[in-house]
Amino acid sequence: MPEHSDDVNPNSDRTLGVLAEPEVTAEFAERNGREVGHLLNLADECHDWSVVIEYQDFTAGNGLAPMLDSLAKHRIRRAWDVMVCLTDLPIRLDGRTVVAEVALAEPVSLVSLPALGAVNLDRRVRTTVADLGWAMHRHFDPDDDAVEFGPPSLQQSRRIESAALDEGPIGFRYVSATRLGRGRLLAGMLRANRPWRLVFGLRSAMAAAIATGAFGLVTDTIWQLADLLGAPRLTLLMLLSIGSMVSWIITQHDLWESPRRDDSIERYKASLYNVSTVWSLTIGVVISYVLLFVAVLLAAAFTIDDSLLALTLQHPVTVWDFAEVAWMTASAALIGGALGSGFESKDDILRAAYGQRERHRRQSADEGE
Repeated sequence: MPEHSDDVNPNSDRTLGVLAEPEVTAEFAERNGREVGHLLNLADECHDWSVVIEYQDFTAGNGLAPMLDSLAKHRIRRAWDVMVCLTDLPIRLDGRTVVAEVALAEPVSLVSLPALGAVNLDRRVRTTVADLGWAMHRHFDPDDDAVEFGPPSLQQSRRIESAALDEGPIGFRYVSATRLGRGRLLAGMLRANRPWRLVFGLRSAMAAAIATGAFGLVTDTIWQLADLLGAPRLTLLMLLSIGSMVSWIITQHDLWESPRRDDSIERYKASLYNVSTVWSLTIGVVISYVLLFVAVLLAAAFTIDDSLLALTLQHPVTVWDFAEVAWMTASAALIGGALGSGFESKDDILRAAYGQRERHRRQSADEGE
């Protein structure tokens, strides 16, 4: 007897295949797979639908057309009735941000998750995948009397509109309709990057920063500097330390994208990649800084005697004085720890750079061929 996953009903007579890139597959399968099947069965009373989810690297940066042949063959090999591909890469074609594409002669479609935005993403993914699967089934099924192709979640959204296509293998394309499309796309890219994971990628730098902070915390010069600088200059020092950390990571790992000057699409993609990388790294470093500050503040409260600190600063001390010392120490430690350490694990950091991910997938696709 063939094996079936939890999301597959062996008695099903219609199958939706979801092919997603590894970064998005696990989360989609865990949270949304069953719901998509449920939505399809609610929409279609004549068939019993199952959802099969697989993951594979594919090069979606230029849309569905360049990889349509290989995807169509994959669908036929798997005996899927319809196929929806999910990518976490942004897609820009003909000056528009692409949300989804559907092939003209095959029940194969592609969805760019960042174009769906960052709010209620699970619900949007579920409804988009289910609507595309149901619409493709009706459109390509000769026994169905559907007049026109129409996934409701795409056609009825005020933020999405259909684009006119003159020729080529793509039959339907849905693009961002608002001027805020770029901001929505960037927000979706940040959500896809999950920058909070960078804390784990920065663990060796944070370990070095904690060691540096522990040494600086017992130095009365740090206490005096923190008291003299005050909140405005401590804020500036904090911003400098965070900016230095982000710049150092980008330089160390060659994360900055430099596109060809004569290609407007590549320039646009590079600008998106660079902005997303900077913001993702900044969020990750800020989270790391907050954790470092809390650790240093707790250490200061337990190790620095109130009377000794008051004697050094020559005025009565309050909680704010301890906070200033921790603030100064954390900023100095972040700079020293970052510049004095190497990263043992680069995976989380490299995932923050869309250009790195696209190059990796192109190399994987070339090797697969």
